[in-house]
Amino acid sequence: MSPHHRRALTLSMGLAALLYLGFVLFADREAVFAALRRVGLSVLVAIFTLSLVNYLLRFWRWQRYVAAFGHVLPWWRHFLYYLAGFTLTVTPGKAGEAIRSLYLHQHGVTYAQSLAALFVERLLDVLAMSLLALLILLARPDYAWLVAVAWVLTLGLGWLVTRPWLPEKLRVWGQGHRYGHQFGQLARLLDSAAVLLRPGYLLFGLSLGVLSWGLEGLSLYWIAQAVGVGVSLETGIGIYAIAVLAGALSFLPGGLGGTEAVMGVLLVAFGADGASAVAITLLCRIATLWFAVALGSVAMGVLSVGGRQRNPE
Repeated sequence: MSPHHRRALTLSMGLAALLYLGFVLFADREAVFAALRRVGLSVLVAIFTLSLVNYLLRFWRWQRYVAAFGHVLPWWRHFLYYLAGFTLTVTPGKAGEAIRSLYLHQHGVTYAQSLAALFVERLLDVLAMSLLALLILLARPDYAWLVAVAWVLTLGLGWLVTRPWLPEKLRVWGQGHRYGHQFGQLARLLDSAAVLLRPGYLLFGLSLGVLSWGLEGLSLYWIAQAVGVGVSLETGIGIYAIAVLAGALSFLPGGLGGTEAVMGVLLVAFGADGASAVAITLLCRIATLWFAVALGSVAMGVLSVGGRQRNPE
């Protein structure tokens, strides 16, 4: 990890710690800790296991995407590359997830191909979250406007990037432009992405996205039940999906602040007191965001040690 990325990660973690401390103090520290103590070991094991299954499912999709470009890598090493991308999820612009491109380039995967896979992965995740967000309408039809906003933005973006004429338009716009090189790179990325947006790959990727992110929503539901907040399963999944979408639309690293705020507000709207909402939000984010960052750091460390062993000074 470069010094720049290390500083960005440290800054993001520091800001997150201050943010979470503020939530706890605002909601009554003792009440928050009392709510957290109601979560038993079996629930903790279950929610972290669901996160692991989420990562495995999404890696399966990623592996299929890379294979679609004609590249097959050793499973274990490829999985480490994938996990390493989580390390810098909470840095501005999620720049860290693109670190996979550096690892994969050593195996002949072009930057355009790996970045196209990342782009399509993110696009289908947003589509999957938008589908899961519909579940909240079963309990609160008055939240239709929230889901409508997510769908308008998602479908608008999805329609635009799948237009076959867009890459050529970008090349034309880039001619003689000071950012012409960047326009050209984006055009090549969309050319590669077109392979992964064919109906078969699109349906496979979207289905895996709905399943894997639905498991994260299940985690929120189990935490809420353990804390004593009686939300339904579909409501729990819907709350998680809307909160993550809100964090994505905030363009903050890892959705920090935006996701937590929306998740907490929605939990209160569905009957949780302030302390319970904060406790559920904190534990859910630890299991679904910070656990990934921790695993990514371990994977990057393993890859770094392996690289030094192969290339001794």
